[in-house]
Amino acid sequence: MRAGKIDLVTPVSLQDAQSMQKTNPEILQIPIPFPATISLDPRIDKTPFNDIRVRKAMQMAIDLPAIAKDYYHGAVEPYPAALSSRNMKKGDFLMRNGRKT
Repeated sequence: MRAGKIDLVTPVSLQDAQSMQKTNPEILQIPIPFPATISLDPRIDKTPFNDIRVRKAMQMAIDLPAIAKDYYHGAVEPYPAALSSRNMKKGDFLMRNGRKT
């Protein structure tokens, strides 16, 4: 890429992309969203996770904007997924703006 002999490279790590942007700002970088999520799926039939308040407290304790900013260097959006998407029903979790869904 830096020598101008390659048109496309994918995937490129965040660190490599940032390095290329610093040393070769003329390289066009087009971010492509990667549809992946990491979730924590507690057994909701076992204590303490059978209490919805515990699951809500766990989700509220995770600072998603800070993780997006500090760990991913602002390269991702801090949209939360359900703490347990397979096991929770509508209304069992809070979205980032505090609205119930």
